[in-house]
Amino acid sequence: MKHIASFFLAIIALSSAILAQNPKILSPGGAQFEIYRAGSSYDLVWDTTTTTQGQRFRFQFGTSVSGPWTDLTGATNVLDSNASSTVRRGRFIGGFRAPSLQTLTGYIRMVLISDTTRFGISTNPIVVERPTPTKIDSVLSGTITNNLFLSNQKIYGLKGYVHVVSPATLTIQAGTIIVGDTVGVNSALVINRGAKIIANGTATLPIVMTSSAPPGERRAGDWGGLLIYGKARINNPGGEAAQEGGVADPLDKTKWYYGGTDDNDNSGSLQYVRVEFGGIALQPNQELNGITMGGVGRGTTMRYVQVSYANDDGFEWFGGSVDAKYLISVGALDDDFDTDNGFSGRIQYGIAQRYTTRADQSTSQAFEADNDATATYNQPYSSAIFSNITAIGPLADTSFTPNARFGAAAQIRRNTRQAIYNSAFIGWPRGIEIAQTPTMNAANADSVHIRNNAWYGVKGTWLNLAGGTAPSGFDANWIAKAAYSNVLEKGSTTAAGIDNPFSDVTFNPSLKQGSPLLTGANFTRNGVIAIDDAFFDKVEFRGAMGSTRWDLPWANYDPINTTYKAQEPPKPLITTPGGAAGEVYRAGISYDLKWDTTTTRSEEHTSELQSRVDISYAVFC
Repeated sequence: MKHIASFFLAIIALSSAILAQNPKILSPGGAQFEIYRAGSSYDLVWDTTTTTQGQRFRFQFGTSVSGPWTDLTGATNVLDSNASSTVRRGRFIGGFRAPSLQTLTGYIRMVLISDTTRFGISTNPIVVERPTPTKIDSVLSGTITNNLFLSNQKIYGLKGYVHVVSPATLTIQAGTIIVGDTVGVNSALVINRGAKIIANGTATLPIVMTSSAPPGERRAGDWGGLLIYGKARINNPGGEAAQEGGVADPLDKTKWYYGGTDDNDNSGSLQYVRVEFGGIALQPNQELNGITMGGVGRGTTMRYVQVSYANDDGFEWFGGSVDAKYLISVGALDDDFDTDNGFSGRIQYGIAQRYTTRADQSTSQAFEADNDATATYNQPYSSAIFSNITAIGPLADTSFTPNARFGAAAQIRRNTRQAIYNSAFIGWPRGIEIAQTPTMNAANADSVHIRNNAWYGVKGTWLNLAGGTAPSGFDANWIAKAAYSNVLEKGSTTAAGIDNPFSDVTFNPSLKQGSPLLTGANFTRNGVIAIDDAFFDKVEFRGAMGSTRWDLPWANYDPINTTYKAQEPPKPLITTPGGAAGEVYRAGISYDLKWDTTTTRSEEHTSELQSRVDISYAVFC
């Protein structure tokens, strides 16, 4: 009996020792010489044999094994459990955002909240690298309350979040360059309700908002991108909402809030604008997008806008009614065109170009369409109409094994009423997914339209029904109904006849001679969706363009390596004397001096008169 008691006491002692041991961090710092980039997000991983399921931990960062320690944003109360899609037993996806500093001796500390004497420190020091910021000419900071003009003869740098608030208008000259703050420091350009941005570039002088990192070192998420908030309707309870991520102050709704009652609200104009490398993580897995729009009204102009290397979605609309034409999303991490919370705009001509290695843990698509996050029947319904989109997926050949983080070309879910017409989807793991019973009911009732579209190169199913029971008579054959005029060429991406769809820098989405996509578009209204609206150009081709490109010369498919410079100031142009051939002037007589005021500013100029005759000069006034 004594031996049995001793045995059980030993087991209890061993169990107590296991329960009392310190947690062990596996990553970051599990191996020697690990290198992390400032501002980028990485998983926190720990050894679950050193923890107990259900325990909560605080994660910290220091530049010495002995501290001092700084809490990691969003990782101060992490449950060691399969609590969500991002918090798993032994892993917090995206939980470590590398700080904005350079160090060879970075450490992570994991502290048990219920007993702070028990903690683990990463085994090896980690290296954090931060790119040297681009030299700038002028800093934009704080809150802009009065009208401001930005000249293309300067490179502007953001310092933190820069807010434009009502009634100010920010006017940006064609060809202007704006860069984010130092990589790893949160920064973004935020146009708030009642304020305006007038950013009208040209095809030869686009406006560029990009990373502060030098050529070759730019990465997705180097800054927060462009955010525009308006007063159009959204379907959130109460008719307004705050930007997620903990940045909004409910006592100051002049910033970070969106939504109202005016669908014709005007937030300004974006034309020939590029936004590159946006999408910081405000909190783990709560990233900003390339361009984030909340409640933006249809009085706003959007034409010829490119988003490159967004660290979440390329374009995301939270409600609102803004229309747009000629949009490009290149190398987004998550979705290219993401619609939520009652967005009802019309979009024609869009390009999505995906890279095989860039996809999000939440599953990446060209389209992600929701009514809202919980599939409510809140109105206005998300009811955007997209036409003439070309979405190039990650599969140049269907024999390739796709990145498991890519999903369908379009995911229509959560009770949305979205419509997609006259579009082309090339090289995707799956064609389209309609998810949740309310969305299937809407499609079955003809409130969701997927028509006159073409898929080329689909490895899996054409239509996948997910997350609910389909109504009677609604199944995977819905997409192939003859009346909807959708077509599938399952095995071949080349059959689409697109010029060069799977190259990065030399990407060319125009159509070759003989492409089946040169014809087949249809803008005849058949049901509740107003595809016949005068907003839509009644073109013949399906996809974003025919044989003529509209993306050049303003778009850029290699922004990582592009060198950006401010525009040179124009030289003053004299129009008189000497503006015309054969002008004759008499010595001693006075004449007006005239110059082109578009080449000068309000400043003094020295006039130097040169004559071929030494002995006498005309007098010019």
